[in-house]
Amino acid sequence: MKNIKILLLLLIACVAVYFIIHAPMLFVSEKKFGGIDMDAIDLITIERDSIQAELHKTQDDIWFAEDKSTNMQIIDNLIYALSNQIADFPVPANITKQVIDKINRQGFHVKVFSGNSKKLDFKISCFDTLCVGLVTNRRQPYAVSIPGYNDKIIDYLSANASFYFNNTVFKYLPSEIEKITVENIENPTESFTVFHNSRNQLMLFDIGNQRLVSVFDEYKVRNYLSYFNGVEYTKMLDLNKREKNNIIKQKPSYRLTVETNKNKIFLTVKNIVLNKSTEIYGQLQSFDTNNFYLIIGDNQDIALAKWIDFDILLKNLSDFVDK
Repeated sequence: MKNIKILLLLLIACVAVYFIIHAPMLFVSEKKFGGIDMDAIDLITIERDSIQAELHKTQDDIWFAEDKSTNMQIIDNLIYALSNQIADFPVPANITKQVIDKINRQGFHVKVFSGNSKKLDFKISCFDTLCVGLVTNRRQPYAVSIPGYNDKIIDYLSANASFYFNNTVFKYLPSEIEKITVENIENPTESFTVFHNSRNQLMLFDIGNQRLVSVFDEYKVRNYLSYFNGVEYTKMLDLNKREKNNIIKQKPSYRLTVETNKNKIFLTVKNIVLNKSTEIYGQLQSFDTNNFYLIIGDNQDIALAKWIDFDILLKNLSDFVDK
C-alpha cells in the first residue's frame, strides 16, 4: 500500500512538472503568432515536407544552422517578423476546412523557443498575397501580417538550412583558383577551361574542339580570374518537391565548375520561363532577362540569382581569343 502511495505521488509530481513546463502553450491564445521578446529567442525550428531547418543561438549571440554560421541580416529579419507578426482577422467559417487542409499539406511548421520554454508554435501558408496561420492544436486560422511592412513572414521562412547561410558563392583570389570550366550548353563551341599547367603557366582549353588554344589574350584571362571574388546569389528558394523537380528537369544554359586548392564548386544555370512572352526592347522574350535559377552543388539547392551579377563569369571562349 505504501509503494502504491509513493508511485501515485510520483505520478502527480510528473504531471505537475509537465503542466508547469507546457502550460504556456497548452493555454496559448489561438491568435498567438508574435508578440514575443526578440532578444530572448534562442532556438527556431522550421519544418516543411519532412525537411527541417534548426536555427540556434550560441552564448556569443551568433546564430548557427547545421553547425555553420548564418547570415545575420537574414536571421534578424526572421526574428523581427516572428516577434511582430499579428493576427488580423479570422478566416470565414465556410472556407475554414479547405484553408486548414492546405496549411497542413503545404504550410511551414514554425516553433520558437526561449530556453526550455516554447514561445510560438504555429503553421503558416500563403493564399495568393494573403498569409494564413494556424496555432498548433487550435481550430481557427487567421490572416496574419507584419504591421508596417508589405513583406510577408513566409518570405523569411525556409525549411532548407542553406537559405540562412551567407549568399556568397565565390570568394577566391586568383592565386587560389586552379581550374575553371564553363560549359555553354546552348552554344557548345564557346565552352572552355582555364587552368594552370605543371609549370604554373596559364592555359586555355577549347572543349568543343578538344584542343589547347595556342594563342589567346592572357591579360583578359588573368583579369577573368579576378572576377571570382565576392560573387553572390540573391536568395535561396524554398520549393516544394514538384516545383523543384520541374526546375531540375529543365535543360540548363550553362554549367560552371570552379576548382581551388581547397574545394570544387559546381553550379548549373537555368532560365526562368515566363508564363507569357514579354516584349523587352522591342523583342518578345520567353525567359526572364533579369533573373535565373542557380542550382548549387550535388545536393541541388536552388537559388535565385541575377544575370547582371553572373554574366561576367559566364564568358565565351571567343572572349579570350583575338579576332
